[in-house]
Amino acid sequence: LRQSQREDGAYPEIAPFCNFWGFGNSGWADAGVIVPWTVYLMTDDQSVLSESYASMSLYMDWLSTQSGGGFKYNGAGTATGDWLSYETTDGRYVSVCYYAYVAQLMSKISGVLSEAQADRFYLDSLKYSTLYENIKEEFQHRYLNSDGLPNISTQASYLMALKFGLFPETAIGKAREVLRKKITDNGYKLSTGFLGTSILNQTLSAEGMDDLAYDLLLQRENPSWLYSVDQGATTIWERWDSYTKEGGFNKHPWIMNSFNHYSLGSVLSWLYQYVLGIRREEEHPGFTHFRLEPVIGDLTWAKGSVNSPCGVIESGWKKENGRILYQCEIPVNTRATLVLPGGKSEELGSGRHEFTV
Repeated sequence: LRQSQREDGAYPEIAPFCNFWGFGNSGWADAGVIVPWTVYLMTDDQSVLSESYASMSLYMDWLSTQSGGGFKYNGAGTATGDWLSYETTDGRYVSVCYYAYVAQLMSKISGVLSEAQADRFYLDSLKYSTLYENIKEEFQHRYLNSDGLPNISTQASYLMALKFGLFPETAIGKAREVLRKKITDNGYKLSTGFLGTSILNQTLSAEGMDDLAYDLLLQRENPSWLYSVDQGATTIWERWDSYTKEGGFNKHPWIMNSFNHYSLGSVLSWLYQYVLGIRREEEHPGFTHFRLEPVIGDLTWAKGSVNSPCGVIESGWKKENGRILYQCEIPVNTRATLVLPGGKSEELGSGRHEFTV
């Protein structure tokens, strides 16, 4: 991403740069900030932040020049938006949401680096925190009605505003209700594209709607993960219907029928973080301390592991005779806060642990 960055600061949609695509579109280009932060959280390696900082700052400078239409904070370009969605969300709305998100991340990144070099990064952290608040204020003026809800009403519009903290506090409860209704009225099916789907189940669970997240996971009609499985999928595709038993290969004129594609596969993040319950903590990057909080839903069992820098973290549960049997393995020199259904909470050290609920 850094090597493919344009001189004015815009990142490409594809890295290494490919002439088939372009530069500076929201969600894709914003990866230049999102990826280093995510790598840091997973590894506790600050070098990816310090090595990328000049590049990320240049990108933020470029974003600051993208004003227009009477608004100061427009974010990156709109060519991609919520790509391949079943319900269109205005591309500029998406761009503004992601501008707020990367401003928020840059404040956090500067804060982390200021712990070692306070003079250099502390003021940047304040600058980007203020930028986030300014974008949020303009977003609310630009896109929210008098009741505090979006005038662009799609599943993705609600998900992004909830995920990135853009609603006023007084509207969050109502926003959750509307989002729930938009999913249930759609036959318990999603309508989101690449960006909306990437935060879909995680946001539902974070907002107290685990039941809906499970409903979407187990849906079999198009669009859904199991719909693709029912068409013969053994990987996750670029399109839900890249191939169907009735019609064969998707006839879309742009082709775009990748049969092993990241974007819709982002549901795996939810499976690890919520179904297994293995959740990293920002204050403890690299899983030196983490949370184990499995969400039990309409499955009979779940089991998996994460290869953390400290070692393999295992988590699994199964339903048996009206009880839930839970097991976990915590690596040496790490600790975890375990939260089980029913509210049981316990601090655990390294080793293998078993519980019955």
